[in-house]
Amino acid sequence: MQPLHKLTATALLILGFAQGCRERARPWEQAGGATDAPGAPPGLPPLPRPPASAAEPDTGPADAAPPGEDDPLPLPVRVGGPWVRCYGNFRITGEPLKDVTRLSLLCGPENGMRRVSKAPIEGEVEEGKEPIGSPLEVKKGECYRIFAVAEPQVADLDVVVRSSRGAAIAADHSEDAWPIVQPDRPLCPLEDDAWTVELSARRGKGRVAAEVWALRVAVPD
Repeated sequence: MQPLHKLTATALLILGFAQGCRERARPWEQAGGATDAPGAPPGLPPLPRPPASAAEPDTGPADAAPPGEDDPLPLPVRVGGPWVRCYGNFRITGEPLKDVTRLSLLCGPENGMRRVSKAPIEGEVEEGKEPIGSPLEVKKGECYRIFAVAEPQVADLDVVVRSSRGAAIAADHSEDAWPIVQPDRPLCPLEDDAWTVELSARRGKGRVAAEVWALRVAVPD
């Protein structure tokens, strides 16, 4: 028969082992750790997060104007799809005029659009300076898209479209040197109007070029 102190030590060892098994955190219960689902083998990497789709509705900036008479017409064409695919592999080369022509030719004809700019909008933008403005006559029954490309020194090129009343009706919300307004759909005015396209640099300084393309659509009376 074993001495009492040996039995006691053995019992304590068994109890400690059982307690450790009960308290060990499961992989999916560890804060900030792996997120394997229950029943899955531990140690598997988490599933990659799908990239944000450019076809998702753009809610715009917090200071955007409230809905009103300057709002574009509800879009009579599909959102996303070919409007987004056309520029998936586009990269700038450092020559804004050539780059904007290449970008517009990738996305314009494929979506049934035609160039309405008699000449590209050109100039130089600089952070903190006034934007370049260019008038744009628009008509009800047509939808428009603005393509703009800057030199690589312009880290963030901004484009804002204003109505004849001065209200901002569309803007680019990306942070790059080649914005498209809009990235997943064109702009459709409620009525004939005189818009203004404004180009400015949020960061950097350099040359810029832009083109406007249009698509004729059927709209209800």
